[in-house]
Amino acid sequence: MSQHHHQRHSGVVSSSPVDTTLVGFCPTFKKFKRNDDECRAFVKRVIMSRFFKIIMISTVTSNAFFMALWTSYDIRYRLFRLLEFSEIFFVSICTSELSMKVYVDPINYWKNGYNLLDVIIIIIMFLPYALRQLMGKQFTYLYIADGVQSLRILKLIGYSQGIRTLITAVGQTVYTVASVLLLLFLLMYIFAILGFCLFGSPDKGDHDNWGNLAAAFFTLFSLATDSIRKFERELMLEQQEMLMGEKQVILQRQQEEISRLMHIQKNADCTSFSELVENFKKTLSHTDPMVLDDFGTSLPFIDIYFSTLDYQDTTVHKLQELYYEIVHVLSLMLEDLPQEKPQSLEKVDEK
Repeated sequence: MSQHHHQRHSGVVSSSPVDTTLVGFCPTFKKFKRNDDECRAFVKRVIMSRFFKIIMISTVTSNAFFMALWTSYDIRYRLFRLLEFSEIFFVSICTSELSMKVYVDPINYWKNGYNLLDVIIIIIMFLPYALRQLMGKQFTYLYIADGVQSLRILKLIGYSQGIRTLITAVGQTVYTVASVLLLLFLLMYIFAILGFCLFGSPDKGDHDNWGNLAAAFFTLFSLATDSIRKFERELMLEQQEMLMGEKQVILQRQQEEISRLMHIQKNADCTSFSELVENFKKTLSHTDPMVLDDFGTSLPFIDIYFSTLDYQDTTVHKLQELYYEIVHVLSLMLEDLPQEKPQSLEKVDEK
């Protein structure tokens, strides 16, 4: 028992000074009791109120609007005082919000990712002022510090439930996307090494495209994207060949019909082709197609008719692609929906 106690005591002594400080500080902080519970409760009610959220959203939105005006040199020169006052007001509001939240819960505040985002945004807001004081107004990279001020609009994320839900959903898919990218990298790595060994010989190989690993990676990526474009071109050519075949069939059928009518004209008691067509129309019912002598058999009509068929086929193809995409999205949404239990199983669970 004494030996075990001695080992524990020696382990504590051999730990780092930071661990020793934390071990001694945490119990002391837990024992510390604050006497401002009523004030903290009041500040918390203010922070959680709807009116406070409306003020913060309005402040961030108006500051984003003033930043858009700030990008114009003419407007910046005319409204310099207004823009400067809006900047001071925005920084004051954000700093007050941070102080109030830290005052209410100084420990759990740092456990929320959106609160840490607010802290980073406030640091970014003070960055240009600090650089101007330390490096001067002629600092080379000062424009970068001014440009990243656009990130302050991200404060709206903490006040929008829909955006937070979307970020959570995207975060849940990060692992799957990362796994796919890792698999793609492994395959590219394998084939890059293989391509270097097969085609990267400095004597007889293609040193420009396969001479090193970086060149092999770039070549594989280029081949992958070019193969997709080649497939699209082949598919387009195939569709054009099918359309041309249909055009030839339609043209041949019309020529045969015209030849047949011309042969009938020679054997019939008709003085002209128009009279033959008129006599033919009298034998048709209201559902039968009619042949027009001057329009349906003219070359301009055939050209326009073929162009119409091209547009029609293209439109149908695009509609089919859109339909498949809609079905795919709906299937993904159905997979994400929670499945309801049958009523019999719910009764069993309740029992």
